Amino acid sequence: MAHLIKQEQDKHLKFVLDQSEEVLIEFCKLAIEYVSNGINEKKCSVAAKKLETTFETIKTCVEALVCLLIDSTKLHITEEEFQTLRTLQYTDGQIAILWQFVSSKRNLVENILKHSTDSELHFRDLEWRLEAKVASRAMIKQATPIIAMKLHLDSEVVNEHKEKLQPDQGDAETGQLSTRKEVLLQTDPTSLVHLIQVLEQALIDSKTHRVRNFVKSFQK
Repeated sequence: MAHLIKQEQDKHLKFVLDQSEEVLIEFCKLAIEYVSNGINEKKCSVAAKKLETTFETIKTCVEALVCLLIDSTKLHITEEEFQTLRTLQYTDGQIAILWQFVSSKRNLVENILKHSTDSELHFRDLEWRLEAKVASRAMIKQATPIIAMKLHLDSEVVNEHKEKLQPDQGDAETGQLSTRKEVLLQTDPTSLVHLIQVLEQALIDSKTHRVRNFVKSFQK
């Protein structure tokens, strides 16, 4: 069971385990909220101030608890197996709190994992065009550029060459449901530039070890 907590996770958890059991309980609550709604930056900032540490330290501790929750759920860890955390110098009180945290939210995590697997969409293609708004009732003469985009998504991963040979078969005649979805978007150049910057930063962040370890917890 000790191998369930990876070395990097154990390093992040050490901070919260050096605190009181009451603080550990509050971190577990933050982790539960993280699973349902994402990181609560306001509460994490308050916790960082109270514990005299950084926001990033609090965030990594919460993410480590989320990874523990997900991995324990996926591996169907029993209470007896969970007790082997003593080999990592966890106290009985800490183990009891973490087990309550893991066992009480197991059904929630199982439902989230199942839903994310069923509804996950993958990028297929992108169509775009540049439009211009040249007049309106309020302003007769204007030149407002607008970028229109159509995202082609699919819940099925298909090789692009197979896509050319076998178009989407979902229709009434075959009785199959289409796995595809199209999303229409409109934006202005300034917002598009900001969107590109955010996505590029997300791509950079996705290559860090911390994010990779976190994402692996959601993958089967």
